[in-house]
Order: sequence, then structure tokens, then C-alpha cells
Amino acid sequence: MCAKKEEAGDRRRTAAVITVSDKGARGERTDTSGPALEALLAARGWRVIIRLTVPDEKEQIEAALIRCADELDAALILTTGGTGFSVRDVTPEATLAVIAREARGIPEAMRAASMRITPRGCLSRAVAGIRGGSLIVNLPGSVKAATENIEAVIDPIRHGVDILRGSVAADCGPASGLLRAVCISEKKGIRKHPAASIALVEGEGIRGDAHAGSWHRQVSLLAREDVQEMEAELGREILPGEFAENILTEGIALETLSPGTRLRIGSALCEVTQIGKECHKDCEIRALTGKCVMPTKGIFARVLEGGSAKAGDVICVL
Repeated sequence: MCAKKEEAGDRRRTAAVITVSDKGARGERTDTSGPALEALLAARGWRVIIRLTVPDEKEQIEAALIRCADELDAALILTTGGTGFSVRDVTPEATLAVIAREARGIPEAMRAASMRITPRGCLSRAVAGIRGGSLIVNLPGSVKAATENIEAVIDPIRHGVDILRGSVAADCGPASGLLRAVCISEKKGIRKHPAASIALVEGEGIRGDAHAGSWHRQVSLLAREDVQEMEAELGREILPGEFAENILTEGIALETLSPGTRLRIGSALCEVTQIGKECHKDCEIRALTGKCVMPTKGIFARVLEGGSAKAGDVICVL
């Protein structure tokens, strides 16, 4: 059994990889599928907190799944191996024994993807399901089949895990990212300062923020990716709120949005009202930073339904 020590971080993107193999557990075969899956997950933004190998024994597979879900709280648990027709292939049976709800669409999608490569793809008995806040997905044992299968479903799995973990509403579309900071200021035209959380009030904006009011620019958003470009240009770190943005995002292409687009920001519902704005000549932000990106990169929104938001929450397009 090979284990990796858990590190601190976002629990929504934690994963465990379990290789099911008699020979692997006895040290008679080098595990290649487990490391390949770990590398694939890391490339997609997941943090593998444990990778282990167990024999094709139903009770031991069940114990490993329960440990990863209940003790380690891994959001995503991938198994590789034991999904075929051999008498020793019992991974699906072990999985069904520990899950509370099946997620049948995931193995159906994987088999459909495999069938486009080989007609033997229909022979996989893989299952997927939910135990507590963890999603368990069975994959084939070979490196090629395991990576092909997970590649076919990893993007919708991310969305599913966000819903499972309660960090995004079920009505969110595929375009989503994270809030890196939420900021407020008591006056207009000055830098904002990070807050632990913000309350978004329907028809008003952010409680306690100078830009709140019955108008169309209640909430301002800026992408971390655009701030990083400015950091490279200015040669220094730019702190959250320096451009007077209320919300600093990451992973969502704000520049592709248009007025009328609805966003789920934390638990609040907002609507994009404006892209960019005119920068006033006496703008303190421009004077302090030397250049302001809000006129070209910032977007603005109004609050349709109230809620709260904090750093680490999800933002998504509806």
C-alpha cells in the first residue's frame, strides 16, 4: 500500500486513487495506472491526497473506499482495475456496497467513449456513485483505458462534485471559476480592501460598499488573469482591491460575457449590466497604480437575488 500525506487546500478539488490489483498489492507488478491518473488529475487542477494499492478482495476494496471517503474526505475517488469479467474482478460489487446513490450516467458516458475506440468497451462493468460528500468512479485497469475513460467525463465530474459539495447551485452551467477575493470600500474612487465575506443585497449591491445603491453598477468584477498581466507590466505585486474591484475571479473568462448574462456568485444571483467604464481624470486608482484596467477589463453587475460570497466560493454562468 502506497500512501501520500494530505496537504492543506481546497477540499472541493481533493482526490484519491486506488489501484486494485493482486499482483500490484504483492509487489509483483509495477503500478502504472495509478501514477498516470494522478498526473492527469493534477494537470486538471485536482490535488491527489492519497494513492494506494489493494488486492482484488471485496472487503479490502470496501475498506479503502470508506477510508478515502469518510476519514480523508476526498471529493473524488478513482479506482483502477477489477472491472472486467474475471472471477477476481469485484471492484464494482465493492463500490455498490459502500455507496448511497448511483451516478449511472458517468459509466454510461465512459463506455460510450470506449466504444468509439474498441467494440470491447461495452464489456466494462464499471460503476459510479456517491458516498457522503465523495464521488466514487471505477476505471479499467490498463493505463490507456483508464485515462481515456476519465478524460471523457472529468469536466462534468468537476461540476458534479461542486454541486455535491454544496459550493455551486445545480443550475450552474459549464463556465465556472473561483472567487479569489471579495473587497469593499467606504468611499468611491479609492482602493477597496479585502473582506472575509460580503453580503449581496437584492436591488442594492454589496452591504457596506460605497458603490451599493439603486443603479446598474452595484458590483464590479475583475479577472485575476488580467491582474497578473498588469503585474508583469508594472513589475510588482498588485493586491486584491487595488483596482477598486469588489470581486477578483479566477478561471472564468469575464471578457467573453455580455450584458444580460446571469451569474451565480456564491449564493447570490447577479446580472451583468456593463462591460468596462470610463476612467475619471482624478481617479485615485490610476494615480496609485499608474494604470487602471477596469475601463477595459472590468465588468459590472446588479444583484437580482441576495446571498453571500467569500474567497474560495464558485462563480458560474447560468
